[in-house]
Amino acid sequence: MTTPRDAGAPLYQQIHKLLLGRLEAGRWQVGDKLPAIPELAEEFSASVVTIRQSLALLEVDGIVRRQRGVGTTVVRDLTRLRWVSLPVTLKQLIETLKTVQPRVLNLRRGASLPEVPIGVDERASASYVRMRRLHHVGDSPYCLIDLALDERLYRQAARQYERLPVLSIMSEQGALKGVAARQQLTIRVAEVDEARHLRIEPGAAVAEVRRTIVDRDGVVTYAAVVLYPSRVVRLDMNLLTD
Repeated sequence: MTTPRDAGAPLYQQIHKLLLGRLEAGRWQVGDKLPAIPELAEEFSASVVTIRQSLALLEVDGIVRRQRGVGTTVVRDLTRLRWVSLPVTLKQLIETLKTVQPRVLNLRRGASLPEVPIGVDERASASYVRMRRLHHVGDSPYCLIDLALDERLYRQAARQYERLPVLSIMSEQGALKGVAARQQLTIRVAEVDEARHLRIEPGAAVAEVRRTIVDRDGVVTYAAVVLYPSRVVRLDMNLLTD
């Protein structure tokens, strides 16, 4: 195998990313040994020194342990990082929020909607509370959100909306009954500020999901642009069979 050459990154970093992706995909489990250095060097058309540099990065992150005469052993399970399963129903979406810890990065009242598609029979509310939030699962960033919440809903439970997942509070308030909800998925690259919050490299792929919730009167009560690190996203869908 010939490793794709990226002029912007040293070869050992490119190989490190490829190995990391294989570990996240479960090719090697905890206790397994990675292929020997000469074998990896041949596969990636790289020198032994370059492979050692790549493995050193994995060791620094606590993913593998290198021992002379033993080899490189996997000591950390990265498959559990793939915890972002994009929901396809509102019920599933609320269920996924039970384990996240939100942190508000900034908050503005009297704001407008983010750039989300609005139907011809739908309209914006008079005023929104706009929040930029970072959600974590444990110590790992889960997603970065730019959301707008109808200010009328926000005033009913402002403290809860700032401390807890917004959709969970909307559900508790009964604000999701009879609503129309939709989402749009796009894969793009992360900007510098986005990458910093998600702990990924600028230009890395992210899954951007634009969500809207519209009440019975056609008013958009919630709109959000959500960014997930794409390397930990999975989308499960049933295919229609006519």
